[in-house]
Amino acid sequence: MPSLFSLRRQQRNDDDLQLEERDLSWLEKVARAPHQEPWSVTILQYAWTAGPVTLLAAFTGYYIGYGTMMPLDRTLYFIGYSIVAIGLGLFTKLMHNLTHGRKVNKDKNNLLSVIDRIPEIIYMVRDLAQRNMAEDARRIHSAGILLRKLDLGPEWVSTAVEDITGDPKLARKAEQIEIFRRAGLFHRMRDIVHEVSEDTERYHNELKELHPRIAEALKSRLTGIVARPHEGQPREPLFIERILTASERDNEELMTLHDVEEILILCFELICGREISWLKIEYTGRWDLAKALDKLEEERNDFRISRARVYSRLKALTTWLHNVDVQNDIITGHGLSPQKLLSAATETLDNLSLQVRQARDLTRKTGKHVMALNIKRKQLDKAIQLYNEAHRAYLKQGRDSDKLKRALKYWQKLSTLYQQNPEENVKRSLTISEQSIELDDDTRMEVANRLEEFLKESRLRRESYRTNSRLSPAQKDLTETRAREVAIEVATILDPYIHLHDPQIQRAIESSSASSLAFIEPGMSAKTKATLGEALAADVDKNLSASAEKLAQNLIRYYRVPLSERTINFLVQTYQADLERLQFIAQFESPMSARYSLDNISPIEVPPAKNNWQIDLYNANKIISKYSSATIHS
Repeated sequence: MPSLFSLRRQQRNDDDLQLEERDLSWLEKVARAPHQEPWSVTILQYAWTAGPVTLLAAFTGYYIGYGTMMPLDRTLYFIGYSIVAIGLGLFTKLMHNLTHGRKVNKDKNNLLSVIDRIPEIIYMVRDLAQRNMAEDARRIHSAGILLRKLDLGPEWVSTAVEDITGDPKLARKAEQIEIFRRAGLFHRMRDIVHEVSEDTERYHNELKELHPRIAEALKSRLTGIVARPHEGQPREPLFIERILTASERDNEELMTLHDVEEILILCFELICGREISWLKIEYTGRWDLAKALDKLEEERNDFRISRARVYSRLKALTTWLHNVDVQNDIITGHGLSPQKLLSAATETLDNLSLQVRQARDLTRKTGKHVMALNIKRKQLDKAIQLYNEAHRAYLKQGRDSDKLKRALKYWQKLSTLYQQNPEENVKRSLTISEQSIELDDDTRMEVANRLEEFLKESRLRRESYRTNSRLSPAQKDLTETRAREVAIEVATILDPYIHLHDPQIQRAIESSSASSLAFIEPGMSAKTKATLGEALAADVDKNLSASAEKLAQNLIRYYRVPLSERTINFLVQTYQADLERLQFIAQFESPMSARYSLDNISPIEVPPAKNNWQIDLYNANKIISKYSSATIHS
């Protein structure tokens, strides 16, 4: 049977060079660039080149050509030529320094300034996110950040474990585990790991219900497992979608402060030279089949984003409810399922609605506490708005599901027709290509210049790590609103260069590991941050194995292309996909029918807002209006 698709890999030959084997990179050259040479050195260079060197060349050439020494008049000519050449050279150098030279210096300074500022803003946003947390939540959240640092010392590990568990004995054991791990005494380390295994499992089970990521970090530390820089850090799902939607709808509450942190990390690693790879299926052949495939890919991406948008809206809702202190114990930990977020949001909205009702009854009876009622009314109004956003996202998911079914049906109809009709003699040519998301040297400078201009205009306070630093009248403290404005501006700046609005780009970025900033600390110099940032960005593994396995699954499920041994070997050798996993997919995966219900894949059903929420809000508005009118007339 002839092959139904061809395979192509677009990859540079030098991807696997070790750090020791490479020359200085572009960013390192910028960071280490020497100061401009003195004018005295420049004059001597021109004088030597245009003077003795030119005369020597003229005398030698004349003697070779005519067999005699050059006459005095011609010697004077070349001396005059040398003087004019020196003058023109100095003038050109001066004009270059006045125009392009200044621009180069300005670009270099802007780049280093942005590299210096972004990590500081990330730490400020991270600290700002804890402002509205209860003390217990802040303690656990801070300890989770510590446990994910790669260069954590034994005392830090002990502090973090004690903050999470409240168990000083377990904290001491965690410190010993880290000490023996660093010393390479792994058998002794395993003795202690075995000794605390029951406590480890108990605390892990208690914590994973509300803080699954922190629970995994705690378990890893207590079993002697520490992440490596090449593994990177997992990104927050759907953070790009939330930021773009918040910008488009002019509703900053649709994004979280963690989303702000994520987009700043992405910007920092792209400026530092990060290259994010992803796999794409392309078709070359008949235009009608190509058009059908493009439509299928478009609808698949829209459906995926629609399903993701439901979770994204629930995440924004629960984060907002937690930040306004409606219910301090509402779950907002990273990694929670949509069902848990929906349950927590519904329960909190019920409580908030009850609080509004009680405040309304108290105001109606006593004629007091109008301000307290108005605060609760505004909270309920905003919460219902955010809940309705989640419900609308759920409805759109259903519409996009129907569109995907139609596109899938049309593609399968055409592809089956061409495959079974011998007269057409048309082969489907599906190409697997490796794409990359990166900024080249010029675009890095452009992004840095635009960011530096924005940061200067925003006048955000710097060096927050200095407790004794005073806020200049011209500077502004970082608030939640300003932090979200920074995120929107960064996304707006990056979008023309890496196409953040493209669902495929969003999925590729969010499925990749982020560079770890664990080694970058507040107060480091800009050049140190530039060197560390580029090293950390380059150290993250380009792991496309999961993407290759998902792509293999889609080849069968959507395109009805069987996995041949050649295809499996290509994916294993090129992208390090798991051989057993691909063989399992080839044997058991079946093509998806257009009649298949796409809604039963991990359903996230968000019902309409409850009537009693709307009724309590309506009644509270009536009371507020009544007392507002009475105040005006009086």
